[in-house]
Amino acid sequence: MNSYSKKTKKEIRRLAGLAHERELEKALIDLNLKFNQWEKKELDSFELDSEIHKFHNKISREIFKKYNSYDMEDHFVALAIGNDIIEKDEVDPEAYQELELLIERINDSDYF
Repeated sequence: MNSYSKKTKKEIRRLAGLAHERELEKALIDLNLKFNQWEKKELDSFELDSEIHKFHNKISREIFKKYNSYDMEDHFVALAIGNDIIEKDEVDPEAYQELELLIERINDSDYF
C-alpha cells in the first residue's frame, strides 16, 4: 500500500472487509439461485454440483484473494468505491480524500 496515514490504512482494511463481504454475499445469492433451479428440476444434480465446484474453486477464491492481497488492497477498495460496492458516504472523509486520486485513476482506466 502507498504511504497512507495510519488512520487511512485502518480504514482501507475495514473497507476491504466490507467489500469482501458484499461481493461474497452477491456470489452466494447467485449460487442460491442455482439451488432454487435444482429444486424446481431446472438443473440436474450434476449441473448443481458443477456450479458449487465453480463457486468454491473459482468465484469465492478470487474474491478472497482480491481483498486479502495487502499490496493491492487500496486499489481494490478504490475499485469497490468506483463500482458502488461501497458508497462514498460509508468512507471516512479523510481516507476518501487520500484515496480520491486512485479512485479517479481506476475509474478512468480500462485495466480494472
